[in-house]
Amino acid sequence: MADTPNLNLGATPGSASADEPHIAELKADLAAVKADLAQLMDTLSRTARHGVNGATGEAEAAIGEVSDWAESQYESLRENIRAQPLTACAIAAGIGALLGQILLRR
Repeated sequence: MADTPNLNLGATPGSASADEPHIAELKADLAAVKADLAQLMDTLSRTARHGVNGATGEAEAAIGEVSDWAESQYESLRENIRAQPLTACAIAAGIGALLGQILLRR
């Protein structure tokens, strides 16, 4: 365990001068801890900001990819419906009948 000074702060008025170096040392240590904490908070803030910026960039890239994929799927579906309209109507009617049965069943 670290040696802790025996501060007898409630002693006689004449002994206060003996404790002043310890108090000054404690104040200096406290100031150093405050400075270290401020530096740590600054570092954490920059790290968090960097992480958020990186995540934002990745999310925007993913949104772009999904958007491109959805657009290509939409175009492909649209072309298939135009090429085979009767098949598309039959599939839509079948899906509608199936969903109707599922939703009406209690």
